[in-house]
Amino acid sequence: MQIPRTTAITPTGLSFAVPDLLMVQAWADYHDLQLVIELDSVAGDDEYEEIINLTLSGSSFRRWMIWRSRDGIVVQPRVGRPMLFDVLADALEVLIPLVD
Repeated sequence: MQIPRTTAITPTGLSFAVPDLLMVQAWADYHDLQLVIELDSVAGDDEYEEIINLTLSGSSFRRWMIWRSRDGIVVQPRVGRPMLFDVLADALEVLIPLVD
């Protein structure tokens, strides 16, 4: 009997390190944004271990989705193209002018 071969599919979005999550939470609190972390999400053929959603306080519309891929940190604005960063701190620096 032969064991069927299976290939492990790498998720599109990987989990963040705890210090990164704490940094985003502090950043969101400072800018009066609501942070929601979605775990084990699926969109189309893509799987995400964690997606960070940032919304303006009191709003139900997502302003940004952030996830970690094999290539870096991806920030997807509600409208526009995704942006790729090497580290989460760089992504947050770019988003600061968009918040204020």
